[in-house]
Amino acid sequence: MITIAHRISTVIDADRILVMDKGKVAEYDHPFKLLTLKDTDTEITSEGYFAKMVKAYAEDEQKWLFTIAKNHYFKESLVAFDT
Repeated sequence: MITIAHRISTVIDADRILVMDKGKVAEYDHPFKLLTLKDTDTEITSEGYFAKMVKAYAEDEQKWLFTIAKNHYFKESLVAFDT
């Protein structure tokens, strides 16, 4: 399924996000991976396109979006390891 979103909250729990810039792929990965440099990060550490979009939100919304992305990422990882 492809979703074109105007609000990050619409796609923050997606399996993968494709960020385009000037008609070309700028980033493509899980939302949590686009927000962080390491899996152990507890806040947004990336300076990529998607991370900058999330950082444009108020701090409490940033934390909320980060938490959703992180929980979804680790929930997926557990499922992948269980199979």
